[in-house]
Amino acid sequence: MHIGIDLRCIPAEGESGAGIPHASIELVRALVGQKSGHLWSLYLPKTSATGNEKALFQEVQGQNCRIVRLDSVTGGSLRKGLSQQPCQVLLVPSGAVAMGLHLPIVPWVHDIAIFDHPEWFPQSILKRTLTTNLFRKGVIKAPEVLSVSTFTKDQLVSRFSLDPSRVSVTLEGGDSFLGNLHGHDLMAAKQRAKTRLAGRGVTQPFILCLGTLEPRKNLPTLLSAWSAARQSFKRPVDLVIAGRDGWKLGPIMKSLDTAKDQAGDRSHLHRIETPTDEHRKDLLLAAELVALPSLYEGFGLVALEAMQAGTAVAASTGGALPEVVGSAGLLLPPSDISIWQAALVDIMNDGEKRKALAAAGKAHSQDFSWAQSARIALDVLTRIKV
Repeated sequence: MHIGIDLRCIPAEGESGAGIPHASIELVRALVGQKSGHLWSLYLPKTSATGNEKALFQEVQGQNCRIVRLDSVTGGSLRKGLSQQPCQVLLVPSGAVAMGLHLPIVPWVHDIAIFDHPEWFPQSILKRTLTTNLFRKGVIKAPEVLSVSTFTKDQLVSRFSLDPSRVSVTLEGGDSFLGNLHGHDLMAAKQRAKTRLAGRGVTQPFILCLGTLEPRKNLPTLLSAWSAARQSFKRPVDLVIAGRDGWKLGPIMKSLDTAKDQAGDRSHLHRIETPTDEHRKDLLLAAELVALPSLYEGFGLVALEAMQAGTAVAASTGGALPEVVGSAGLLLPPSDISIWQAALVDIMNDGEKRKALAAAGKAHSQDFSWAQSARIALDVLTRIKV
């Protein structure tokens, strides 16, 4: 079978990618790397793929795989690319299916939060109506749908009245580098990460919150809980907020400013706005706790990556986080500041508890892999009649 992959979600040079581009790249690597005998076409805008992405595309090209360069990120450019260099079935890792495509299409859906909580997003009513209608049509028309979690599958089935047998759960594989670290190698990587971060001014034990700043990440709850917990820590404990600025930042920035004002000399608040992939790994490895108070997550990639890094996780019960974390981390109600405060104090003051959570998370993370996700995706793609 000749399978195409719509990679218009890969960011242009100079732009930072988020979870979906990262997951798309990892899935491509795993799919093409299976040596399945299928042909692959990767439809990629000319402006996309620099750094790690470019290296990957150079790596896979020629392995029954061709790169089809599109003039732009528009649906029209994709239609032109498919017309000139066609495939039999198209996988859309972003989940957003372009209009006017005349072949079987399989979207990979990460979440549908915008349908239940439009107030969390920056689009105008007109743009939101257009994009959600397009998404709805793509999902309903698709012969098969891939979902990153059972939570997201259930949301899709409920909202769009889909036959559950048409929706397959792939899960995600997290970070392959972190996932392959064990024993002495993991401990050595953690020490190197701490040394590099000390050179950047992060010298004390810290709690990490990693991700784009946006309303559904529920950052004010964590900031308030950390501020209230500081005096109860047995030692100074910093808080690192890492991730690019997103949207609807007013309340978030107000909470950040308040937490900075309250921090004083003992504990510090660090804001890292544009962490590179390597910097992200260092943060995950060096943190003593990764805290994720999200109101909603379609999967929970940061939680999985933290567990792969052998770092304790405290996450909310929002969305798919319980599905990803399971019993290997601490699960808390997303908006109860007092419970978060008590949990931060308990975990950060108890080294044995942190070690136990970290070990449980590392073991649990072995249940996730991109090879497994790719096998599920390929089974779905190859059973479609073309």
